[in-house]
Amino acid sequence: MVLIVCLGVSLSSTVNAECFGEDEYMVCSDVEPDADGDIHAQSWDTEGNTYHLDTETRPYANGHVVESSDSEGNSYSIKSWSDSSGAHTEDSEGNVCTITPTGQMIGCGQ
Repeated sequence: MVLIVCLGVSLSSTVNAECFGEDEYMVCSDVEPDADGDIHAQSWDTEGNTYHLDTETRPYANGHVVESSDSEGNSYSIKSWSDSSGAHTEDSEGNVCTITPTGQMIGCGQ
């Protein structure tokens, strides 16, 4: 009975949802990739709390950018690409890393 209530909390829940809990409280979660390979995760509980996380990957220069956002207004992105000066990453928090063709690390939290 409790599992049915938990699954009924989210209209978009799928048969792949996993639920955990005891007695009258349960938490359910579901992670689904879409046709583009983007990932959509959600969780909900028997008290009506919900949380969503969406991640999208798209081409960027000679690499990709991954952007994530959640239902609480948080967001994060990271770009990665390569060129003649090496392989690079740069995220939305200002972290930058380059690994040169000779293996030298520049930035990279050092």
